[in-house]
Amino acid sequence: MSTSTTSLAERVTAPAALSLPTSIAGLSFRPLEQRDLEAVHQLIVAAAAVDAPTWRPSRGEIAHWFSTSGVDPQRDGLVGVDAGGHVMAAALDLAVPGRETMLRVLLLGAVHPDVRGQGIGRRVLAWQLGRGRQLLAASELTVPGMLELAAAEGSGPLRLAARAGLVPLRYWLELERDLADPIPERAVPDGFVLRPSVESDVEAIRIARNDAFRDHWGSQSTPAEDWARRFHEDTFRFDLSYVVVDGSGVVVAFSVTEVDPDAFAARGGSHAYVDYVGVVRDHRGRGLAPLVLGATMRAAQRAGLDNVVLDVDAENPSGALGLYERMGFVRARTTVSHAALF
Repeated sequence: MSTSTTSLAERVTAPAALSLPTSIAGLSFRPLEQRDLEAVHQLIVAAAAVDAPTWRPSRGEIAHWFSTSGVDPQRDGLVGVDAGGHVMAAALDLAVPGRETMLRVLLLGAVHPDVRGQGIGRRVLAWQLGRGRQLLAASELTVPGMLELAAAEGSGPLRLAARAGLVPLRYWLELERDLADPIPERAVPDGFVLRPSVESDVEAIRIARNDAFRDHWGSQSTPAEDWARRFHEDTFRFDLSYVVVDGSGVVVAFSVTEVDPDAFAARGGSHAYVDYVGVVRDHRGRGLAPLVLGATMRAAQRAGLDNVVLDVDAENPSGALGLYERMGFVRARTTVSHAALF
């Protein structure tokens, strides 16, 4: 996708006003509020048990939705509550803060499995698409705009997205690696140091991440405040997250890893989840990605975990999928991004 000569404000037609969905199937709708965090987390967990049974989202992941820079839950989200006040549907339009090459609006949320099939999801998604258009149309940027809904392949949310006119654009593969199998060691190239990450590395890892992912589909830079927040979640593990630094102490490769014991039962065993593996672009081709990932795998093995799990773009331009498969990872699940482009 290339930059246009006209702004998103000129290209995108959006509703001037947007009303909340009308009551349906015993649910009434109101704006999303910070106090809804726990209830929304439980809703997303219940939906994931049906749509993606091996995935259990952490509370921190959902908290990030509420706290991302520029997001106003009351303006950008809604909840559907039943007569007892239970949150049975939730939605949030999250405009990704970085906007160098695209204004990407993620359509997040779920409908509880117990109340599906009654038209709730259609109304909620229609509201989200309207709000997403408003977010795009408020921008004077000339970059492409995208409304994106990602969900497990074959799931109800993807069928809903297709009916709403969103089209599949990208496939993401969840891979897992059994730590009972041997993990080959690699030599550290001369002039570099491999070590576990420490708190003082957080900003340096962000800078490296923004460089490493610049040519990845849809990826935008992450602001410092949003990035730092993830390192203060209970699930984050410095001891399982590794960096490679050059002779000047600059981080040139990294892994970012978390462990959520609440997610073990869904997958059927203990595991570490690797959020990011990356190498800055000037240092690709030196074997640094398998170096940091191998170190993470061995550390997870020493910690007594059963598996390492990660996700990868099926069309990753750096050849990451082939690398992971050569390191013993196997495919477990596919997520698809359905989107509308502007």
